[in-house]
Amino acid sequence: MAIGKNIILLSLFISLAWIGCVKDPQDIPGGLTADPSFGLKGTLDGQPLSIDAGKGGWTVQPVVEDANSTVVYTSIFSLNECLENCKSSLEFRFYRAEPSSGNDETDFLQTIKTGSKEFILSPAERDSFEITLNAHSGLFMSGYSYWENLSDPDYSYQSEYKDVVGYGEFLNVCFQSLAYTGCQYSQCIYFNPATLVPCLNSIQAKLEDARTVSVSIRPESGTPPYKTEWFNGSTSQSIILQIQDVAVDLYVGVTVTDALGNRSELSQKIRVQDSIVDACYFPISLVSVPVPNTSSSVTSGKVEIIYIDDSGVEWSSTSGMQPSTSELLINDVQFFGSSPMNQPSYKTQLNTSVTLFNAAGDSKVLELQDVSLALSHR
Repeated sequence: MAIGKNIILLSLFISLAWIGCVKDPQDIPGGLTADPSFGLKGTLDGQPLSIDAGKGGWTVQPVVEDANSTVVYTSIFSLNECLENCKSSLEFRFYRAEPSSGNDETDFLQTIKTGSKEFILSPAERDSFEITLNAHSGLFMSGYSYWENLSDPDYSYQSEYKDVVGYGEFLNVCFQSLAYTGCQYSQCIYFNPATLVPCLNSIQAKLEDARTVSVSIRPESGTPPYKTEWFNGSTSQSIILQIQDVAVDLYVGVTVTDALGNRSELSQKIRVQDSIVDACYFPISLVSVPVPNTSSSVTSGKVEIIYIDDSGVEWSSTSGMQPSTSELLINDVQFFGSSPMNQPSYKTQLNTSVTLFNAAGDSKVLELQDVSLALSHR
């Protein structure tokens, strides 16, 4: 729950034009008779779902709270005016749209207005990743070694390359080195930081006889199985190269792709002289660390739905990735009266289709065709 709650409890509903928990017939506002004004109808995981505030112990309460430098307008359907740790409750949270005007009512109406609303992305979808790549620092002394960002051209003559990459983005970075005379080496890494496992490789060369060198790929990280493609079209783990002289330079290239789509394109010079094989190799280390994105821009203008079942298990729209069919459409927003605290109150009508997830990764589909919420601002 958020820090510094400012809770508006509309439980009596005597002077209100909606019904919370009806205790006596005279508590029902004139003109509404016994029909609740707020409630919802639809299905949860294919089973009928119907809630009417004022019947069966159900109440609806608007809540205004501060969360991560933004304001959240919430409407909670629960039993007997429960607000926290409820068993059987359904909560609709609307995060204030940015920028703030400085006026509570203006901010509210800018956020709660007719039209479609986006759901807040799951943490995995909105988090960023801090990427750090390292090569031996001595390679950079001459200035012939560098990092190159192929996605956004940027050169760095430092032994360490750092970047922050958002979810769904790919890192496409090359390490190039001509640090020593005649020794050429290049490794380009195409890497999805969300997997946290890069695909790095090295080439091993072995002199089989005076005229034959075997060259093998050795994956040093990544997720098997691996797909290999050599410069000559071979897809085997090893290839055989013929040599004609006692001293020769072989420039060998290979691309390795792991099961997660990460790949490494490696070009490496192999020198053979006097029956000695020397493969140019500069080890690279890569670390990917999640960086939670708590910026209010992540939630601004978006919506979250939380359901707590009768066993106390929480199901949330934000705990998993929403399918493309998920939607929330506000059809109507009308001023509906004033609360006992003289706060302006609004009736918001909407429909939604959303997938709710629990901590174990299980899911339920919530489909509501007729929803009437009680919402308010400070």
